[in-house]
Amino acid sequence: MSKRIFFLRNAILILLFSLPLQAADWVYTVVEGDNLWDFSAKHLDSVMRFEQLRKLNNIKNPKRLQPGSWLRVPMKWIRSNAVPARIGLLEGKVRIIRADGSAENSLKSGVLIHLGDTLNTGQNSSASVIFADNSSLTLYSDTEMRFDHLSAYGETGMVDSRVHLGQGRMETKVKPTAGPGSRFEIHTPSAITAVRGTAYRAAISPNGDSSSIEVLEGDVVVSGAEQQTLVSAGFGTQVALGKAPTEPRKLLPSPGLHELPEPLRALEWQLNWQSLDGANSYRAEISSSADFDVLQWEAVVQEPQVKLPDLADGDYWFRVRGIDEVGLEGNSAVQSLLLDRHPQPPTSLSPADGEMLDFGGVELKWQQISKVRGYLLEVAADQAFEEIVFKQETDDKTQFEVTELKQPGRYFWRVSAIAEDGEVGPSGAVRSWRLRADMESPNVIVTATEAHVVSNWQPLNSNYRYHVQLAHDADFKQLEFDQIISANEQTFDHIYSQLRYIRVCAVDEDDYHGPWSSVQKVDPLLGKSVWIVPISAIMGLLFL
Repeated sequence: MSKRIFFLRNAILILLFSLPLQAADWVYTVVEGDNLWDFSAKHLDSVMRFEQLRKLNNIKNPKRLQPGSWLRVPMKWIRSNAVPARIGLLEGKVRIIRADGSAENSLKSGVLIHLGDTLNTGQNSSASVIFADNSSLTLYSDTEMRFDHLSAYGETGMVDSRVHLGQGRMETKVKPTAGPGSRFEIHTPSAITAVRGTAYRAAISPNGDSSSIEVLEGDVVVSGAEQQTLVSAGFGTQVALGKAPTEPRKLLPSPGLHELPEPLRALEWQLNWQSLDGANSYRAEISSSADFDVLQWEAVVQEPQVKLPDLADGDYWFRVRGIDEVGLEGNSAVQSLLLDRHPQPPTSLSPADGEMLDFGGVELKWQQISKVRGYLLEVAADQAFEEIVFKQETDDKTQFEVTELKQPGRYFWRVSAIAEDGEVGPSGAVRSWRLRADMESPNVIVTATEAHVVSNWQPLNSNYRYHVQLAHDADFKQLEFDQIISANEQTFDHIYSQLRYIRVCAVDEDDYHGPWSSVQKVDPLLGKSVWIVPISAIMGLLFL
């Protein structure tokens, strides 16, 4: 599309959006049985408009109208009447300040909203509003909206709705126009948006000095400082106080979502999505409705991930979108969620994770959980629990002694809570302990050659290493050598005239040290000086 055609199209659309209602006529299609008298009584401000309507449309027989023909009716003749909006769904703290100043806090679905009323949502709260033509909008957390105009043109299907967004965020779904009298406008402190069948979001900055408009479907005419801009689907604009709307900016694409298990049972599950180029942050939302009429949870995060909140079990929908550098929010990615995470599991207390234990019964302990019938204890030889070696349902006691395990090695355990109705909740954190093998002490043999002292022993296990200590004292406080080695021998240099001591113990794959071997003496080589006294004594005897 050339720039000339593009600007011409925008100019025509803006003109159509901004035409005064009184300048247009409503065109009605006649159906079988219609007559001018009944039509005037049903739709017009006075039945006496009967004759004017006949002359305007040049009708010869007002008692018998031709089905399929058209009636042209000036908008100013059509009866206008106030019609309330109503609350659809709500979540959290929502209240209405009535036009007379009274407040209603205990609201429920179906409560009527009248001209001049103000609707407020609290923190972590949201509400949907349905208008007379079934157009709807959703107010998100910490939002205020005043209803400035709520009227309909009789039973024509034309509805005139104008609201003022004072703070916060909203999203709307507007039904296509039913005639020239249909209007849906949202005013903010800095902008006016006019729509005729579209879906878009509007938000006010925290300090209230600008508005953001993001169009998801259709077209929206955005006005500011007496200047108008047409914003089409997939684009957004911002309007500062006293300034014209910025040039429409393309919204960020929807991020790719990773596949989720169904149902999702893990408590600390992290929702992830693909990082978006140009996204400074992300808005994540969860709703129990695929239409996201209200939210059960929302968050703005800096990274493409967020931890799943603690929600009641059930069906949900998750959506996420990027937020660009100027604060415009992009297109959303949506994914279904099936949560089955209750009753929540207890916290495992002992033994400590990875603790080494001797043979015998192993007492496992966990935290007490209220309102449960009991617990399911599982022990496995692998962390994935594909090789379960022990499984037991217990009563509401918080400990159990496992005595059946005889094979040394590492064991993994987890506990689930069992609800009063028998439902088994998700498994708790996986912990482990090590059942110690009955390790022997090495039988160390020390031999000496002219060059070295060699210590060796028979290997006890192919997975073992050996801790070797060589000291100058039998208490092994003056260590000369202190290392863990893989071989089953160690060689040392001779030291003249110095008695030394050596001992060795086995070390398993978990760094557990077995018992020390018996202490072996390493006899020294005699130094040359030790022969001086005996030789002198012998020589003395020879000279006597």
